[in-house]
Amino acid sequence: MGIAGASCVLDVMVNDRSALVRDSAAFIAILEKIWKARDVDASLVWSELDERIRLADELRASGIRPYKGGRFRSTKLP
Repeated sequence: MGIAGASCVLDVMVNDRSALVRDSAAFIAILEKIWKARDVDASLVWSELDERIRLADELRASGIRPYKGGRFRSTKLP
């Protein structure tokens, strides 16, 4: 998992979009294996992520810049 995550960071640093897509997919595949091993329903994780994105979009539409530690605090921010 650490290698997959580090690969994603490196891809961002060198601006290699195709490698970032490939390495991100590998990272997510590892996460899904961990979720399965711990009996976590992947659809719950994806729903949580969708909700965080929805909240961030709603805040932006209201003129609020969403970020953790700012004037609007939420654990739901991406």
